[in-house]
Amino acid sequence: MMAVNVKLVDATMIDTSRCEAKLDKRLAEIRLNADLLSAASKDVEGERQWFALRIGQRSETELRDSLIDSRVDAVVPVKNVPRKRRFADNSRKVVHKPVLPKLVFVNIVPSVRAYAGLLRVKGVSAFIGTNGSPHPIGHREMNGFMHLAQEGAFDERNMPRGIVVGSRVRINVGPYAEFEGVVSGYAKGRAARVLTYLFGREVTVDVTLAQLEELG
Repeated sequence: MMAVNVKLVDATMIDTSRCEAKLDKRLAEIRLNADLLSAASKDVEGERQWFALRIGQRSETELRDSLIDSRVDAVVPVKNVPRKRRFADNSRKVVHKPVLPKLVFVNIVPSVRAYAGLLRVKGVSAFIGTNGSPHPIGHREMNGFMHLAQEGAFDERNMPRGIVVGSRVRINVGPYAEFEGVVSGYAKGRAARVLTYLFGREVTVDVTLAQLEELG
């Protein structure tokens, strides 16, 4: 029988303390994230307000579902968009797309802990707001926005026509509702770029055409 030389290493030379320290740190971070996010859950008592979250590299529905799993009241109003089928002539299917891309709406009891918990969720980049403060959305405005979405007001077949570059418009729903501005161009998905003013500063926002009212 052939002899085989096996090299052995003294088990006492294997140091796992560094890995254990990293694991402990990660577990502590997970517990902290969960504790902070619980402040934004539906179980918290108090006066609730709507806020809009700006998201990054994550889909709106994926983030919404993740928040719902954590007992956060989160919604993404959607619209129906007809899409031509790839291999069929004059055949279209309908897909659901967010009315306001890259935004997820949450209904929470405002608190520093709730804000921190939501900002630590993977995919959330910021709250819609100014000077570091999240901007609350009125219940009447938000309910009206969701009702319009449910009724199909933003479906692409219902898009208004005739709004051209240079048109003076009013934004009717969403985080920028009641703002007036001028259409400066067009964006993807039948949306317009509107030049408006936010707290004395000139800003450009992308708004779905269905959300605009031409002022003449």
